[in-house]
Amino acid sequence: MYPAMLGLRDRRVLVVGGGEVALHKVEALIAQGARVTVVAPECCAGLDRLALRGEIDLRRRRYRDGDAGGYALVRDANGFGLVFAATDDREVNGRVCAEARAAGIWVNVADDPELCTFHLPARVERGAFQIAIGSGGGAPFVVRRLRQLLERRFGPEWAEWMEAAARFRQTVRVLDLSRDAQERAYDRFFGASVDSDRLRARVPTSAEIASWVEKSGPRRVVPFAPPARLAPAARPALVSLVGAGPGDPGLLTVRAQKRLLAAAAVVYDRLAAPALPCELGPDVELHCVGKEAGHHSVPQEEINALLVRLSLAGKRTVRLKGGDPFVFGRGGEEAEALRSAGVPYEVVPGVTAALGATACAGIPVTHRSEAVRVTLITAHECGSGDRARWDLLAQDRHATLVGYMGLSRLSAVTARLVAAGMSPGTPAALIAQGATPSQRTVVSTLGGLHAAGVAAGIAPPALFVIGPTVHHAATLDWFASRPLSGERLGLFAPGGDLREALDLAGAGVIEMPRPLTPAAQVVLEAAPVTAWVLRTAREVDALDDRRAPRAFCIGPAAAARARQLGWPSVVELSVSAAPEEIADAIGTREEERTCSL
Repeated sequence: MYPAMLGLRDRRVLVVGGGEVALHKVEALIAQGARVTVVAPECCAGLDRLALRGEIDLRRRRYRDGDAGGYALVRDANGFGLVFAATDDREVNGRVCAEARAAGIWVNVADDPELCTFHLPARVERGAFQIAIGSGGGAPFVVRRLRQLLERRFGPEWAEWMEAAARFRQTVRVLDLSRDAQERAYDRFFGASVDSDRLRARVPTSAEIASWVEKSGPRRVVPFAPPARLAPAARPALVSLVGAGPGDPGLLTVRAQKRLLAAAAVVYDRLAAPALPCELGPDVELHCVGKEAGHHSVPQEEINALLVRLSLAGKRTVRLKGGDPFVFGRGGEEAEALRSAGVPYEVVPGVTAALGATACAGIPVTHRSEAVRVTLITAHECGSGDRARWDLLAQDRHATLVGYMGLSRLSAVTARLVAAGMSPGTPAALIAQGATPSQRTVVSTLGGLHAAGVAAGIAPPALFVIGPTVHHAATLDWFASRPLSGERLGLFAPGGDLREALDLAGAGVIEMPRPLTPAAQVVLEAAPVTAWVLRTAREVDALDDRRAPRAFCIGPAAAARARQLGWPSVVELSVSAAPEEIADAIGTREEERTCSL
């Protein structure tokens, strides 16, 4: 097979079939600008919706002899025709294939590589940056697993990096440089912005770009970040600085949810990605600016400029940040940049991690007669330029000290506090992945906290909590005691009573639209599910290569289809079971699985 990328904008494509497999192909074709005709006597709901919106030409009838061959007539002078067969009837698929081949039209037949004249690779998409993985149709199970591996390695911030690379290329092209000089400039960009060992990328700062351009040649250049005031909209659109809370999408405020659902663009941090509403439409721009502990893939100045550009283009924008925008979230800096640019903005507060994560760990930050004050601090203050009064904090016996970004300098923090007079025996805890199904809490003492965290393998993001109320975690840790605690379950909408039952049992439930939206795909990549709860064979088909290690299938049809497709573990649950009974059954199976390990 010879790999190629096809430009499909305004090209005509025929898809024969009306099920979920056909829907996946149609969505991918529409995303590339193709004009799609679908022929099928019956269609899934997703295709019906696309037809109602006028995005496809839907012909509700059986395939007729000559349909594929006649499709050669719609090829224009600049393009070509493509035909896809995606029915459950191999005889029909064979007829489509034969006619397309006879007419010299490329044809792809789902799950039948022998009938294909071209194959579709699996893709990892990060904006304009795409990685295609194929096996020539011979080993699709390998392709699926490689795609999942690469999606984990290449974070969504690569999309912003690719946009920055395109802008840098335009900057370099207007210089009077030789080809060798251009390549040296590109080498500087790539070498400085890509960590080839960790496969991480970041957007260079304007100062870096200016430095590289200065070294490359004469200063006849276009600014790297185009001025936001070029070709403005009639009036700037509102930018909402929204707090996503500590990790649980259920802790989004009502106002935050409304702003997200009304947005034309969302600029989000990596840690805020699980809070994206999965029902956001495919037309909503998603910009990952990649902030996480120790890795800011997009400089703050570029984030500020992006927010201004989006607003002045007339796009109502949400800047989605973990926790609360004004609690160690640099929301104040973004608000100042928006005000300076004349952009209207608002702040939608969120539940800060100091309150959300501690509550989920069973640690009250205040408690009568024990703690009457709360101090929030970042452990980054324990270093050069230290502005924290560790001496005063160490002497406050009736306070709870909560530290953000607390792992990298935890040893120095505890040493400072002990040296300033705080007892090494003061109760202390580390909370990692707070308020998510992956939450872990390590309870120790001030003197032993760093060693306990290392022994437990605690990794960022994590908070430290120091103070007398930490001892309550032993009896008040309600979060981890629920039967489905630790489970992140995927469920197709509408979840209804089943979603409520799973949530009450302690599972993190990701309710997905069908078909999956780009936002839903971001959520799945940011917070992979531990199992899917599936009610129909069509729901099983809809996941295609978005499988999890386990499938809890309600009814024999869904279970049979999951086994047919080779899911690693399939548990069949009774179709007549009440939602609470289903939650109990999943909890029992999880308990059995844990014991067997």
